[in-house]
Amino acid sequence: MSLEKINRNELREKLASANVPTLLVTMAHITGDISLLDNPERPSRGDIDGIRKMSEARQQEIIETAVAIIGDFLDANGAVPTPLAMPSEAVLEHLASTLVGEPVPSEYIPMMLEDMGFTESAINRVQWADASTTEDSVLDDSAATAIKDSKVKVLIIGGGLSGLCMAIQLQRLGIDFELIQKNDSLGGTWYENTYPDCGVDTPNHFYSFSFAPNHQWSSFYSKRDELYAYICNLAEEYGIYAKTRLNTEVTKMTWQEESKAWKICVRDKQGVESLRHLSFVFTAVGHLNRAKVPDFPGKDDFAGPNFHSAQWRHDLDLTGKKVAVIGTGASAMQLAPVLAKSVSQLTIFQRSPHWIRILSDYHRKVGEGKQWLLENIPFYRNWYRFKLFWAYGDGIWESIHKDPSWPHADRSLNADNERHRNAYVKNLSDALNGNEELLAKVVPDYPPFAKRMLIDNHWCDMLQQDHVDLVTSDVSKITKGGVTDDQGEEHLVDAIIYATGFHAHKFMWPMEIVGASGVTLEDTWNDDARAYMGMTTPDFPNMFFLYGPNTGLGHGGSLIFHVECQTRYLAQCLMRTLEAGKRKIEVKPDINTAYNQRVDDEHERMVWTHTGVTNWYKNSQGRVVSNSPWRLVDYWHMTHSPDMSDYKLS
Repeated sequence: MSLEKINRNELREKLASANVPTLLVTMAHITGDISLLDNPERPSRGDIDGIRKMSEARQQEIIETAVAIIGDFLDANGAVPTPLAMPSEAVLEHLASTLVGEPVPSEYIPMMLEDMGFTESAINRVQWADASTTEDSVLDDSAATAIKDSKVKVLIIGGGLSGLCMAIQLQRLGIDFELIQKNDSLGGTWYENTYPDCGVDTPNHFYSFSFAPNHQWSSFYSKRDELYAYICNLAEEYGIYAKTRLNTEVTKMTWQEESKAWKICVRDKQGVESLRHLSFVFTAVGHLNRAKVPDFPGKDDFAGPNFHSAQWRHDLDLTGKKVAVIGTGASAMQLAPVLAKSVSQLTIFQRSPHWIRILSDYHRKVGEGKQWLLENIPFYRNWYRFKLFWAYGDGIWESIHKDPSWPHADRSLNADNERHRNAYVKNLSDALNGNEELLAKVVPDYPPFAKRMLIDNHWCDMLQQDHVDLVTSDVSKITKGGVTDDQGEEHLVDAIIYATGFHAHKFMWPMEIVGASGVTLEDTWNDDARAYMGMTTPDFPNMFFLYGPNTGLGHGGSLIFHVECQTRYLAQCLMRTLEAGKRKIEVKPDINTAYNQRVDDEHERMVWTHTGVTNWYKNSQGRVVSNSPWRLVDYWHMTHSPDMSDYKLS
């Protein structure tokens, strides 16, 4: 139904689906009437709907106000006009703060405007320098055009979200590239993982590119098929498939100083190898794409089917079978409750418990009315995205820092972290109907957020079923007929599913990458990956990492947000190098060292270095190599424009 044809009764029905605080702020933005916000019943902090402190009468009043405002526009000319200019930063700060129920610092406003789509996105704002106005540029327009058209040879390795975003950025800039993808499709983790109920644990209206919003998500937390389709549709829209080689892997890269290019060996599906010589390389291979199965004694002796969750066997029917799931991380929490519906016995082996959030909207569908609002009401989708950004972004960052004077350091970090802990314990107790035996198994003894926070996918309901057993003893060995725990009990099963994670610290494995000094990247890092802002490292010129060391998000946010920051920054690094008439860019060693020292210093104050906690964020020496210690707003500012004095150009 188009906006022009809708009547007020139909409009009222649509607006009933709105997030009320978002609707309120949107109306103030559309009209410029900030007095609409002047009411003691304001949006509340902390709950995703933001209506805890708003009465039903107040909510209905806001909806009726919106019906009147939009209806008047429709009566006048059939469309809602947009203002000629954005409100001032002070007004935007007031609107944002009202929306989320707490002060939004001014440092967030430029980032907010970009991510919400009010200003140029990270993709669209990057431009070639104008030679007539840029003193450092040695290129006239024709030279810049020649570089864009033919002289730059770029390789992107990996076709997941990061590789796709980088490809779209280069495509827009007119820089020729080739994308190599080891699978027979783009999509990365959302192509490879097809286990039951595989899905996202960040809201889709935030877990999507700022320059490519999707108003038709069917769920607030969509499942794998919808996410995979979103990626494939973008690849088609931007013509990325035409520049992609599927079923191809990079096996080795060697830096050639004389030609200032990388010699790259690639292998296709038939095992045929060939060489490429390309000037710049962007690696977008991800952290979590090489399945890891512990080398349990007797693993190869098991008589039944056994496989990793990322390599799901769709040819198997597990109905009525006795099944073991080893691991209780994010994948297990999604797939196990689905398995429990059809198997005769489900035995889950838990090495250590995870903190679990129970979200009321995790399984909610996005109704037609909500989709209509996102599609049709100006600024509604922008402000809704910011509401999600704030709720799932930097809000808990302070609470995951250690308070040296806190008396309960074994279980929490500070008063706010303790408050989170108590809330999670209560929610778990309620979900388990006060079952003390189960509660003792699932409540961690470490602070919240020390490991990845998981979302309950009917997990607590599943644990209370008679045919489900949660084993907290470690796996000792695998036998022909099942799994033996470290108490000596053998659990007989027909199939084993390993939900045991990935080789998260082998960032470029199994590629062999030889740098300028002749030393491989693997030997250089030696299980201690360090990169400047997670994107580049000394001795490996013209090579950039997407989703590299210390760029994972453990406190909240969306990987896609970080990806957009990185592609913006790296595109500018490449362009500034070419505009300077140079062919080689390499981060200075002292810059890289100083940056990683700041990373380590910040991590020492944070939850992931809490004594006694093991997680995949840390390497074998206990150093955090996966997570970023920065707020989203910090990383946005850090990566907004490169300081080229950080690099050696030649």
